[in-house]
Amino acid sequence: MGANWTEAEALATALLVLTSVAGIFYAGVQLRHERQYRAVSNLEKQLAFFHSSKFREARRRLAAERLNENHDLLALNTAEPPLTAFEVLDFYEHLGLLVKKRHLDLYDVWHTFYEWAQPVYADLRAVLESSENEWADHYSDFRRMMHGMDRIQQSRMRKRKMAHGRLWSDDRICEHYSYELETTGEYVPARGSRRLSSRQNQTPVAELQIEAAAANEPLHK
Repeated sequence: MGANWTEAEALATALLVLTSVAGIFYAGVQLRHERQYRAVSNLEKQLAFFHSSKFREARRRLAAERLNENHDLLALNTAEPPLTAFEVLDFYEHLGLLVKKRHLDLYDVWHTFYEWAQPVYADLRAVLESSENEWADHYSDFRRMMHGMDRIQQSRMRKRKMAHGRLWSDDRICEHYSYELETTGEYVPARGSRRLSSRQNQTPVAELQIEAAAANEPLHK
């Protein structure tokens, strides 16, 4: 009788352990799903602000400051960068902070914002990466996010045997800023705009850029 009672206690303990493990696993799955849902919700909020009239105007002002009347890229004064750049950079720094805090997924940000953020970063790289000014520290989360997105981009470009630097030459930065100047009225989706819920069934914009670079086509239509 004593042996049977001991076995029953062992069995009950084992069941309790298994139940606890299952509960922890289920809670982990629920937490992961909740985090993914919040990440998508956060991404949609950031995308809505990005396409707001206020921020489109900020992007237009930066484009106007960086191009001359012939739409050629102007030389960048790293000691005194255009003031219009900081409102745009602040937005991307905020994205970088959300990625660092895991409120946004890096791949989702790459998929949604890379085509817009990379030409700005490439244009202002000397300001953002120089250790001789205050902005390098201020925009450290943006810089970290861009390096992460560049790794995603490079992994895809290696499959197509293309050089990363080819995608964002000065000519292509000019094309980006020219496009920003042309779309200051009602929002017109750029080529590659897509619904977040169906992104897995569509070609990412960054991949469309790779194809455009290979064919020497403009990035935007």
